[in-house]
Amino acid sequence: MIAIAIDDEPASLEVLRRHAEKVPFISLVQTFVSTAEALVFLNQHSVDVLFLDVQMPDMLGTEFARLLKTDKTQVIFVTAYAEYAVEGFALHALDYLLKPVEFGRFLQACNRALSQHSKQTGESSSIFVKDGYDWVRVTIDEILYIQSDTNLLFIHERTRKITTRMTLNEMLTQLPTDKFLRIHKSYLVALKAIQKMERHQVTVGNVAIPLAGSYKAALEERLLK
Repeated sequence: MIAIAIDDEPASLEVLRRHAEKVPFISLVQTFVSTAEALVFLNQHSVDVLFLDVQMPDMLGTEFARLLKTDKTQVIFVTAYAEYAVEGFALHALDYLLKPVEFGRFLQACNRALSQHSKQTGESSSIFVKDGYDWVRVTIDEILYIQSDTNLLFIHERTRKITTRMTLNEMLTQLPTDKFLRIHKSYLVALKAIQKMERHQVTVGNVAIPLAGSYKAALEERLLK
């Protein structure tokens, strides 16, 4: 996906540039300290993702977002000011990153942008995760269940298992909530993959996955509605 970034602080742009270099599906083609120059670029080029500071001397980022002529550009606000979050989301921003931006949070926002981009283009929704030294594309609909072991996740598909360093809570923020549910402190399951639900477990394929009592009511509601 093609991306640009606007921020009046060159140091902040450099952080975004370094983060973007690590993400295989993001191409940060331009950075701007001037909103006027950025607006000219956006009027002449197609951009998938815009990383946008809020508090800038010539124009607020929220004001700039209102000038965009297309809804195909996904806006991710990047700012040190949490108080603009409500207004940012009212403008249908995809995400809101607080400075200093950690790479994991940046990647989470990028994966959300990728999933949204896939919906717009009709492609299968997917995310990228780090497996060792490699980036691996994970197609959302191929996931059966995800198991946690401390800070490692094991993503089980029908034909492969992917290991990545992440927590279940971090993974939950990147998956569609209508398709996945946590049923145990160590397990997420794809609702469509569940073949049987018993008192203390569910069956996915030929695997029995523990079902914690605190999650049972939520699972029954989702499966039986």
